[in-house]
Amino acid sequence: MRMEKRPIKVSGTETPPIKLIQQIIGYRTSQCIRVAVEFGIPAMLEHGAMGVDEIAQRAGVHEDLIGRILDHLASVEIIGQNNSGKYTKTSTSKFLVPGHDNSLCQWISCELHPLYWRSWEYINDQMRRGDTAFELAHGLPHFQYLANDFEAQVRFDEQMRGASMAMGAVVISHLEFQEGVTIVDVGGGDGSLLAQILERNPTAKGVLFDLPRKGSTLSSAFEKLRCEGRASIERGSFFEAIPPAGDIYIFSRVFHDFNDQAVKRILDNTRAVMRGGERLVIVDIMLDDTASTQRRSSQDVFMMVQLGGRERTFDDLSKMLSMSSFDTTSFTKTETPLSILECSPQQR
Repeated sequence: MRMEKRPIKVSGTETPPIKLIQQIIGYRTSQCIRVAVEFGIPAMLEHGAMGVDEIAQRAGVHEDLIGRILDHLASVEIIGQNNSGKYTKTSTSKFLVPGHDNSLCQWISCELHPLYWRSWEYINDQMRRGDTAFELAHGLPHFQYLANDFEAQVRFDEQMRGASMAMGAVVISHLEFQEGVTIVDVGGGDGSLLAQILERNPTAKGVLFDLPRKGSTLSSAFEKLRCEGRASIERGSFFEAIPPAGDIYIFSRVFHDFNDQAVKRILDNTRAVMRGGERLVIVDIMLDDTASTQRRSSQDVFMMVQLGGRERTFDDLSKMLSMSSFDTTSFTKTETPLSILECSPQQR
């Protein structure tokens, strides 16, 4: 007896196969967004509706090919298309324009770049061997690679700077420091966050501590404070030593870059330079202890693949801090995805 194949019925709720297909092919849209951003198309559309011929001419690309990319982006409502077939801006496309408030351009240029994209090809090898996929793909751990690739370092700094500017002002509004303190921003990148902190605390001085770099990619705000004598730079690895003589040690979005063993080493090195009275301030994503499903987020997987790190809960960090002789003194959730954990060294 011949069995008749029945088509999958799609009603208001997607069937599992359809939902799976949409999840599997999601990367196609991601890459189309990258194309549009890199050719500056969302910024063009801010000035009015444009036909594909005009867009192609201004972007210097093939009309037929870019038209197919734009048609897809219009179908998923990232850009618009009017009755005459011209493409238009949308409430979404404005976030793909450089310089716009909360622009995601730096995020797209960094995360969707082939440098990071290639790492995912090695995820199966990471499962078998335990080595980070990024290192398997490129031969060096993430931050060592950036220290030797100026362009990659610039892309990464721009992404971090965008996040710092968007969230930093909110975060530092929750931080209070005594007058005249020295603040050490450990792993502070281009100095964007430290500059914001120093501008808010005019009597404080700052030390930016990070790995040596091939070229200078410091933020202009930090450079200005450096020229005024309120900020300085020390180069080195926090796996080897932490600069002494700080009153406040800040780690902003650092610990989720590393595994537990590495974080323990960083904390031990930090504790070693403290004599009592200093403060340790951790600014990071801290998962809700009651929401176990958040542990399964794509962000956690991204940290695993690219840096060998992980996202953690407040309890996770508190236990690690206690093992390195720190007491948790306060915990503050902010209006951003970041929380603030403040600690003091235990008395010996």
